This record gives sequence, C-alpha cells and structure tokens, in this order.
Amino acid sequence: MPVAGNEANLLYAQITVMKKILLSLLLLGSWSHLPAQSTDNASLIKEAADKLKNKTATVSSILTDKRYLAVHPETDFRELIKNNCSTDVLQITTADEPGRKIKVLGTVSDKEGQPVAGALIYLYQTDSKGWYAAGNPHVGGNEGDMRHARLFGYVRTDVNGKFELQTIKPSGYPQSDLPAHIHVHVWADGHRDFVNEFLFDDDERLKGTIREQSIRNRFLIQKPEKAAAPFDQQFSYQIQLTK
Repeated sequence: MPVAGNEANLLYAQITVMKKILLSLLLLGSWSHLPAQSTDNASLIKEAADKLKNKTATVSSILTDKRYLAVHPETDFRELIKNNCSTDVLQITTADEPGRKIKVLGTVSDKEGQPVAGALIYLYQTDSKGWYAAGNPHVGGNEGDMRHARLFGYVRTDVNGKFELQTIKPSGYPQSDLPAHIHVHVWADGHRDFVNEFLFDDDERLKGTIREQSIRNRFLIQKPEKAAAPFDQQFSYQIQLTK
C-alpha cells in the first residue's frame, strides 16, 4: 500500500506539472498575439505619419481611408491627426459610410464678436446607428467615447474664424430619448476652453422637455439649410469664446 500511495502521489505531481505547462503555453500564445496586433497598428500609424510628413496625404484623406479605420480608436493615431490638422475642410467619413451626408459650417468669435483665428477644434460623433464604436454603442473605459470614438477629427479655424466639417448626420443613442448631436471642443490661446454640442432643429427627438433642457444647457441648435450635392443638408453654428 505505501508503494501504491507513492505512485499515486508521483502521478498526481506529474499531472500537476503538465497542467502548469499547458496553462503556460496557452498564456504564452495569448500574449504573443497581442504584440503582433499592436505592431500592425503601430505600422499603420507610422505609415500615416510618413504620408502626412511627406505631404502625400492630408488629414481628411487619412481619416476617410478604410485602410486606417482599425486604428481610429488608438491614442497615437488621434494625436497624429491632432498635430497635423489645418484650416482645410475636414472630412471624417468614408464615401460609403451609411447615413445622410451633411456639411457643418462653424464660426468662432471672441466676446466682442471678432473672429478667432487658429483655434483648435475637436469633433466627434455617433454613426447612423447611434454608435460611437465600430461594434458597440459606446467605447469602454473612462471617457471612452470622447477619447476613442470612431468618427472624429481635428481642424483649425481660418483667419475669419471659420471651419468646415463634412460628415454624416449622427443618430441618437439606442434605447434613449437623447437627440442626435456632434460633440465640439474648442481651444484657443487667451480664451476659456469651450465644450458643447451641435444639435439639429429637425431632430424628431428634440421636442418638449428634451428641447427645453437642451436650451437650458446652452447646446447649439440650428435649422437645416439647403446644400449642394452630394450633401443632403447644411448646418451653420456660431461659437463665442470667453476670456
């Protein structure tokens, strides 16, 4: 019996060792996959950076190139777009992005009504389903939507304080009564940071108490204007900064 007990203990020890080895191999396989994906993203971001540096691409052409859609949520990619933005028209959706094509015109002025040139504008939004992420309504993590939304872009105001965004009309969040909107952040030297939302007067959700609350929150609401093809609508917003 003692011999049998020793053999059992030895067998148990061998099985335990084998389990540990198998678990290590599985974990190694999982970990080895992550750097490969990260490396692919890093390569795409470097490729985009080289194109922008060599002026063979613009911020808009990078943002609307399907090749780079996978890296839109990446912080390094977003910083690249931010650091290379200009006063050029900003396009953030591919040609076949579902939804109504719209043009957003913005004017940034100071408290005295004078145009603010060179202001940095950050815009992000949901898609036609009301989703920020490619496969989910929201991006996980703290302030995930603000930092990682798929549809986003940076642009600067021109000498007249103006900027233009070409995109699709967003939809409100699923299973929510909140109206559709485009988030807008503005930074300009000598002025307070501006954080607000562009709302659409023809949004069927923007009525009753929701409209009243939106007005109280000082969200920017504008009526649709006629727009030339390929755009379905145009919206013009006035942004006033304070010291």
